[in-house]
Amino acid sequence: MILRRLLVLEMAALLLWNSACARPAVLGVVIEADRVELNTTAVTAGATVYDGDRFSTEIGGMLLLRSGSTMLELAGDSILSVQNAANVARGIEAKLVQGTLVFSAAQAAWLNIIVCDASIRPVADARTVAQVSVAGPKELRIYARRGALEFSYHGETETIPEEKAYRVVLDPPDEESDKKEPVKGRKAKAFLVLIAGGGLPALIFGLHEAFESPERP
Repeated sequence: MILRRLLVLEMAALLLWNSACARPAVLGVVIEADRVELNTTAVTAGATVYDGDRFSTEIGGMLLLRSGSTMLELAGDSILSVQNAANVARGIEAKLVQGTLVFSAAQAAWLNIIVCDASIRPVADARTVAQVSVAGPKELRIYARRGALEFSYHGETETIPEEKAYRVVLDPPDEESDKKEPVKGRKAKAFLVLIAGGGLPALIFGLHEAFESPERP
């Protein structure tokens, strides 16, 4: 009888332990939310952000979330999913499916933006502010407002300098890619076209002031 009770207690403890281990990791918190949904549930300020969450904003809506010293602002009519960054305990990987994302990060290893299989991350461990937009199935707009960015796609890597904006075309036709400067490599899978400096301010939809103040709570 005692042995049976011990077995029951051990099984209960094992189930509780497995349940605790299965809980998704906490990645951050929602700072502001306007017309945002997590799956089919409305999102409000103060909500906890978990590993695997997928957010969508309506037209005219916005989402601002914080993960450690990293800030992410999602524009209206956009879709974003977040998860733990590989091999980085405090890192976050954000996948932009559609729309526009503005981010601010202080540690290069703590943030990785995935868009159409391309990877975008800060170059240095310094405050970096940038915007990424999905312009089409194979086309991006990237603006490095503060700090440089590392752009990678299928093994090819290029640096986007501070205060520069680029139109990025992924897997371009051979006849088109021959006319542009490709990403370094023998078989480039993308090319970057510099957008004239006069058009840069129009790319930003409105940076939250907290992006420029890393000490702001």
